[in-house]
Amino acid sequence: MKKKIIVDLDVVTVGIWEKSDKRREQALKFMGRIENKEFEIVMLSSTLNLVEKWKNAELSTKIKEFYSKNTGHFTDDLEIFNFLRKHEVSASLVIDQFLKKGIKREDILLILACVATESDYLVTLNRRHLRDNEGTINSILNDNKLKKIKVVYPNEI
Repeated sequence: MKKKIIVDLDVVTVGIWEKSDKRREQALKFMGRIENKEFEIVMLSSTLNLVEKWKNAELSTKIKEFYSKNTGHFTDDLEIFNFLRKHEVSASLVIDQFLKKGIKREDILLILACVATESDYLVTLNRRHLRDNEGTINSILNDNKLKKIKVVYPNEI
């Protein structure tokens, strides 16, 4: 069975656009694996809506094309909030807990989408905000009786 993953926008942005970024080769290799349908991709609709508003239209278009072509399941905020409600978790409380620990709002949605869609991994190049905070993230999830997540770099799966 394919691993279900959420791919943070930074992986695709680095792969498509950041030619001088030392992580580009890692991102491109992983994107190739995605294009070969090695994984089941979950994507947040709200992330693509955000990309739609970017000033760099060329980058925005390439990112939207990549996700549109390779995503098996688009999730939205409503699906996430319904999941939390079903599990008797206060969305505002858990979001506040993440914010108080310095987790960025857009990363909180990725985290909660990972939980709500039962994804196996959250794949990112974001060391400071996601990867290094995996313990804090999982502590908050555990405190709210939600499943822990695995935050990995592209070369770790």
